Amino acid sequence: LAYALGVAGENIYWDQAAKTVTLLKGSTAVQLTIGSNVIKVNGIGLPMDVAPEVKDGRTMLPARFVAEVFGATVGYDADTQTVTIDM
Repeated sequence: LAYALGVAGENIYWDQAAKTVTLLKGSTAVQLTIGSNVIKVNGIGLPMDVAPEVKDGRTMLPARFVAEVFGATVGYDADTQTVTIDM
């Protein structure tokens, strides 16, 4: 997800002790913590309706919130159950 949104690999950080993911792109810093329904954007906490989680050893981030923070438009087609993310 981060790569697709233009976040370079060297700007994706995982803090195992804090269970926190940090994404940096331009002047935007995004921080998400496993189990927390708060996404921090440049230090400002914003509520989310779902928390990031680790499943089968992979970190799952709420795509809509991360995408919108980086300026993408997110849509959902209920008929086809398809999510679209446009930059």
